[in-house]
Amino acid sequence: MPPISFERVHDRVYRLGVPFEGGGLTNMYLVRGAKTAVIDTAVLGAPTEYLAPALEEIGLGLGQVDYVLNTHGHMDHLGGNSEMKDAGAEIAIHSADAERTRNNRGHVDRSADGLAVLGLMDRLPAREAMLLRLLGREVGCDRELEDGDVVDLGNDLKLTVVHTPGHTPGAVCYYWEAAGILITGDSIQARGSRVGGMPVLEDPSVYPSSLKKAEGVGATTLFMGHAFKGRDGDLGPVATGGTVADVFRESHLTHEAWMKAVSQALSELPNGSGGERAMRAVGLLRESFALNDVDGGYPSSGTTTIPAYLRTAAR
Repeated sequence: MPPISFERVHDRVYRLGVPFEGGGLTNMYLVRGAKTAVIDTAVLGAPTEYLAPALEEIGLGLGQVDYVLNTHGHMDHLGGNSEMKDAGAEIAIHSADAERTRNNRGHVDRSADGLAVLGLMDRLPAREAMLLRLLGREVGCDRELEDGDVVDLGNDLKLTVVHTPGHTPGAVCYYWEAAGILITGDSIQARGSRVGGMPVLEDPSVYPSSLKKAEGVGATTLFMGHAFKGRDGDLGPVATGGTVADVFRESHLTHEAWMKAVSQALSELPNGSGGERAMRAVGLLRESFALNDVDGGYPSSGTTTIPAYLRTAAR
């Protein structure tokens, strides 16, 4: 299990790295103005097991967190929402992902869609069980956010919502302009969060424009949801200086490579199955991206992302 890290990454921001089932690790960010916000809640159990002890180190309790600001609606970023809601926090998420806070079955159905394309429906029972274990109960949200909304925490700390879909329809970044900080969640993926894996994208068609939009705010620091990978290793979870440009560059290049590989696979296999086309695309990039083979013959996150690229390339 990765070590638990709780570090002060800015005078008013703390980062908490929380492990979860399957070797994952999600970074939560505690942001302190006159009011206190937690950016994402990881999986069910994370607030009680990890966040509460971390808060004690700085003299706070779960009940003193005013807001949960979800960057998007995946289980490893909102699974702890119910615990924070029970402790008194208000939940906010972009309107396009709000349904994901109210309906756990939708998480299972989306996973099933990707597995069906690849002919891997035998994997659904295990995937469903994991998702439902880590999601917690549905508590909905108190505020639906839109692009350009401002979350004012007081004491001159204002977070502007930057809608950056692609990872999910409602994925957002939170921009603290005065500090040059962009809290990106999973909106900017580089090569993905696992060594030899790939980005998690539900809609690759809008991802490039979201990358440009996020890059265009001119942030000097990125606080990311995971330690996203570049060609030579980790680019995060905290990126500063020239690494910020590296994150965006790697994200663009990775998307372009997958788009090209999937398009070539479709061209070469006009009558192929989804699985056959997906495997061909993986084969085209296996060596150059040092892809792993952990999910039914696909790289980490491939069963979500490759079907999405197949849909995009076929349009």
